[in-house]
Amino acid sequence: MTVKENVKNPDVWLRGLFILVFGVILYFTVILVWLVVVFQFITKLLTGELNRQVADFNGGLLRYISLMLGYITFQADDKPFPFSPWPEQAAAETAPAPRPRARRRSSRTPARKKESE
Repeated sequence: MTVKENVKNPDVWLRGLFILVFGVILYFTVILVWLVVVFQFITKLLTGELNRQVADFNGGLLRYISLMLGYITFQADDKPFPFSPWPEQAAAETAPAPRPRARRRSSRTPARKKESE
């Protein structure tokens, strides 16, 4: 195809329109992520635990952001939600990953070697 044919191709212009639309959606989605972060922090602060339903929603939201970025950057041709189903969080992502235990520091200070003069 020549440049002239590409410019006249309605699919190219439609893709450009969807890129703009998903770019705006992505902007507001990042704001939504920050609201979820603040809500989860306050929930953790007050109850000591995370809200499981919000955490699951946040997992789907992160996958949605990934799908939008893939479409916008031409890594994928499939349009994300609302043109495809909402991404569900994978089962492996649902279970919290085990945390490594932090080493405790000894309350004793190490003995210093005396410098010979």
